[in-house]
Amino acid sequence: MELEGMFLPLTIFLAAWLILYAVALKFKLEKYGLNVKPFLLIYKTQRFNNFLDWLAGKLAGILPALSNLSLALGFGMMAFGTFLLTRNIYYFFYKVEAAAPVFPAVPLITVRESLPYFLIAATVLIAVHELAHGVVARFEGIKVRSAGMLLAAVIPGGFVEPDEEAFRKAERGKRLRVLAAGSAANMALALLLIPFMLGCFHPAGIVVGEVVEGWPAEKAGLQPGMVIVSVNGVPTPTLDAFRQQIKKAGVGSIVELEVRLPDGSFKVFHVEVAANPYNPKQPVIGISKVSHYIPFFTVYVALYWLHFWSLNVAIFNMLPIYPLDGDGLVYNLAEKFLKDKAKILRVGLTGFYLGILALNMSLTFGTFGWVSI
Repeated sequence: MELEGMFLPLTIFLAAWLILYAVALKFKLEKYGLNVKPFLLIYKTQRFNNFLDWLAGKLAGILPALSNLSLALGFGMMAFGTFLLTRNIYYFFYKVEAAAPVFPAVPLITVRESLPYFLIAATVLIAVHELAHGVVARFEGIKVRSAGMLLAAVIPGGFVEPDEEAFRKAERGKRLRVLAAGSAANMALALLLIPFMLGCFHPAGIVVGEVVEGWPAEKAGLQPGMVIVSVNGVPTPTLDAFRQQIKKAGVGSIVELEVRLPDGSFKVFHVEVAANPYNPKQPVIGISKVSHYIPFFTVYVALYWLHFWSLNVAIFNMLPIYPLDGDGLVYNLAEKFLKDKAKILRVGLTGFYLGILALNMSLTFGTFGWVSI
């Protein structure tokens, strides 16, 4: 997105926040639990506490096991995240083709094309994260002061606010289980989405990306965006299936392609199979840049990004960087053995991991240039 293209959305964004801030000041919305600050809107309420108590009661039979599993999973994600970041630095220096880009998720800056999906994913994963914190806190007998919703710039979310004094006085094990619950819930969501997506979304054809000029596909009338669903009456849900049928037909034959048009209707095209000039034994029809067609693709993409962000947030949040939950885990555990020196460990680990992240990001932009998704 060029700077000119960002001017209008940024103007609307700034104007909307200015109006919202002015309305909040004029009508004193704080007395209704709505707190508006520059680029931050927070709504607090205690009405959600009853739901947290109800859900904690319903899950009382399995929460002890789930909480302990969450704690083990939390430390596992911390170790895994450390491994991924350090290995990625090694890759940048010695195996750059295997290195993965690491960059901050900033709406309109590094998150552009996928921004709508990012906002949906952020809403869901934050709600799941905070709900898990709240339910485990109430199950462990830790008071929750309030819960609510927030909007940070353009990112919606939710939060559960445990009573700080009650949390500090709670047994160490209870504190650790509460801290681990959020990321564990995000990881569970990410993992559960995998079989759901694989089971519910299957390729049902191949999308024509480009049609080679002068070749049989163009002469027959095929155009980019059309979806080939069968060849000679045989379904071709994947590219391999399509190639097998074209190969079976052979060079010089006329194949009957059932095609799904962009408007959803179907049409049959008769296309002659030609020989690839670079490999005369390979039969082709003159299409390229094909991809799989998946019905309800928008839903599939939304679930994919929800999986992607849930996975990444779960691991990132378990890094021992203040004030992430991973830092809380390490600090509360270290406090038992190091007492006041635990604060020194906190500062050291935060600096170390911020350094690892900064190095990954610097190498990312130095190797791949400006990255956005």
